[in-house]
Amino acid sequence: MVNPHLLVLRKNIIKLKKILIVTYYWPPSGGPGVQRVLKFCKYLNETGWEPIILTVENGDFPVFDYTLKKDVHGYKVYKSKSYSFHKIFNSLNKKSTTPTFQLSSAKQEGFLIKLFRWIRLNMVIPDGRVGWYFDSVNVGKKILGENKIDAIFSSAPPYTTHLIAKNLALSNNLPWIADFRDPWTDRFYNYENKRWWITSKLDKVLEDSVINSAQKCVTVSKEISRSFIGDFKVIHNGYDEEDFLNVCPEKEKENVVIRYIGTMTKLQNPKNFFDVISKLNYNQNKYKVELIGNIHPDVKVYIQNQGFEKFVEIISYVNHSEAIQKMVNSHFLLLVIPNAAKNKGIVTGKLFEYIRSMSKIIMIGPLDGHAAEIINNTSSGRCFDYDNSTDIVQYLESSKYPETINFEKYSRKNLTLELIEIIKKMIDDYNK
Repeated sequence: MVNPHLLVLRKNIIKLKKILIVTYYWPPSGGPGVQRVLKFCKYLNETGWEPIILTVENGDFPVFDYTLKKDVHGYKVYKSKSYSFHKIFNSLNKKSTTPTFQLSSAKQEGFLIKLFRWIRLNMVIPDGRVGWYFDSVNVGKKILGENKIDAIFSSAPPYTTHLIAKNLALSNNLPWIADFRDPWTDRFYNYENKRWWITSKLDKVLEDSVINSAQKCVTVSKEISRSFIGDFKVIHNGYDEEDFLNVCPEKEKENVVIRYIGTMTKLQNPKNFFDVISKLNYNQNKYKVELIGNIHPDVKVYIQNQGFEKFVEIISYVNHSEAIQKMVNSHFLLLVIPNAAKNKGIVTGKLFEYIRSMSKIIMIGPLDGHAAEIINNTSSGRCFDYDNSTDIVQYLESSKYPETINFEKYSRKNLTLELIEIIKKMIDDYNK
């Protein structure tokens, strides 16, 4: 006699819908680029979908995190070859990886770096991973031939990812959802660098072709959605509750520890904040600041020149689980929004893990921005203008802080359920 539980299991397996996930960032890639897609796949897999992954072989990743492989739950993963502009640059410049701020200039850099940045911005479209396109399309066709795919999902940057998905979706008559973690032509580093008008025009044509071809487009914040022309749905980044299981806070008693975790560009240099801490430490060494991750060279030079290394420690990238532990162990977590045009929509992925850590957030950036709105609505910290000093001192020296609230809606599981509803409607509308 057949076990009825096996019949139910077999029935559920038969009902699984398959979705092709096109993503450049996939373990062993570390950093924020991989988290959104990896967590989507995790909870898609738990709710009746089978993610099938198309990613890069030996990718050009800014950082590596081999601990994330534990979150890859037996998915089918196909890898395609890539010819990376950045790898060519790194080999000539004797670097092992490409920092996430490579398109942001630094004061102490040579002619070769400036030349390669100019070439990348003016002659390589849409991004330095465009060499991944050709083999990925061929591998993607193989995937579609071997699997009955119900929909395609692509996440960018790099925007070459969307071009691959567009080719596969249009040539195989499949519904496709394009996910924008950042703006495309409206990214802040395009304001830092002069580009040929023809390059900007071609980039814009590619951006419009993706938005007009995808059945659905999603992004991570309301402000970013307004930077595009089209109907965009907002699905925030978030936190995974399972990442916080068995993580207990162990806060220092002798010092107040303030941590910044992630990439810091030169437009995020919190000069005023450093000055505030320096003055608070004048008669005491109470406050410690740790910058953990890829820190722009100009920020490092500024800290040294100002003598702030007495209380600021720069620590290289740590894996995701260690980053979570450091968040929980902090008294405060520093969040700096780039001081650039159109920065109100910037909502970094780490914000939601900051919130869930229950350590209080000190955000420096636009008070009417989306990040500030989320922090205020969750009572997870305070937001300050770039030149505010008095209020930062008062907040640091306060003895009472409100309890963090309303954060559960940002769990990765809940956010994936939002994505599933969008995908289901997209498929239904497409098949009408």
